[in-house]
Amino acid sequence: MKDPENKLETAYPVKFRQRIPIKRRLAYIAIIYLAFLLILLAIEAGTRLTMAHVSSLDLFVVTPQQKAQVADAKQSTIFEGDPLLLWRLKPNLDHVVWDFTVVSTSSEHLRSVDPVQSLKPKQPGTIRIVCLGDSVTFGYRVPAVWPDKPTEYDREWLPYPMLLEKHLRTANPGRNIEVITMAVPGYTSHQGLAWLRHDLDRLQPDLLTISFGWNDVSFSDAPDREAINTDWRSVGVRWLVDTSQAFAHATRWLRLKQTAATTIRTPVARVSEHEYLNNFQEFIRIAKAKEAAIIILAAPYRDRKTNPPEAALMSRYRASLRSMAQQNQIPFLEPLELTEAAYPSNEGWFGELIHPNHMGHRLIASELLKLFAANRMLHDVSIPALTP
Repeated sequence: MKDPENKLETAYPVKFRQRIPIKRRLAYIAIIYLAFLLILLAIEAGTRLTMAHVSSLDLFVVTPQQKAQVADAKQSTIFEGDPLLLWRLKPNLDHVVWDFTVVSTSSEHLRSVDPVQSLKPKQPGTIRIVCLGDSVTFGYRVPAVWPDKPTEYDREWLPYPMLLEKHLRTANPGRNIEVITMAVPGYTSHQGLAWLRHDLDRLQPDLLTISFGWNDVSFSDAPDREAINTDWRSVGVRWLVDTSQAFAHATRWLRLKQTAATTIRTPVARVSEHEYLNNFQEFIRIAKAKEAAIIILAAPYRDRKTNPPEAALMSRYRASLRSMAQQNQIPFLEPLELTEAAYPSNEGWFGELIHPNHMGHRLIASELLKLFAANRMLHDVSIPALTP
């Protein structure tokens, strides 16, 4: 019997049996991947040229409750899609009037007094306070302005983070003091925690104030742990949707096909009470790990009369949070005037049921400054007194 190897040698000359050099094989692979990439680029270019733009905000924000807050035609003027948190503030807004609020933002998507202000790396000697929260910390309707008179508003009416910065800088000339408004309307403690984990090393706060509440207790078709999944796979898919119009159109098409099969769900709190407390425990752990002081602010709420079930939830979440803060020996700020216990004499501090007006924000700033001084949280920084 003839040797099979001899048959191969006879059938194929040696030069054809030599292994393909590694460089050539890599070149072949590169050509295949390049061709695939060019096909994808052609599909993306064709989609952008021939089809209407699909907003990632519309695809990320899916529950009716969240759409009403941030993704309808009126609300979406200051928001854009965000792969991690679903929505965020648009950058570089310059005195845009949104829902009776004058809004300017930095290039880092943060509300600021000056639209050209940008967050620079923290310099030696800088005192940096980060105020993390929702629309209360953001300063909803502070200052309040009518859309047809966008320049007619009192520039002294500021949200409490901006008041803190203004008065601390005045009391400490020559010191570099920064107070960052790390807050977005509609955010829960679930989003706030994901955001803080993502940006904490860049921000390097000396002091952290945290306030979440009303959005957490608000009812939605899906809890935030499902609707805003922050694992790397979910964020990666949302990044593709945000980056590629072809992927965005494909996602929308799949969503439309699935709509008919969608089941009606019983609304639940966006963040359960247990999850709410766990989120704040994690805020505390993170702050301590970074050697940053921390203050927890109770979520304001005006009265028990307007919406009794919601008021009961707000009171319960707040009481649980107060107890947890005391157990952890964390300062807990709860101005009585900004809770339902003070109704109806507290109406002058509120713009409506949920949000303090400019006077309410001045009260928060005043109480925070007292806490700074009482607990020596800013060391040698001079803490001014501020009358509400």
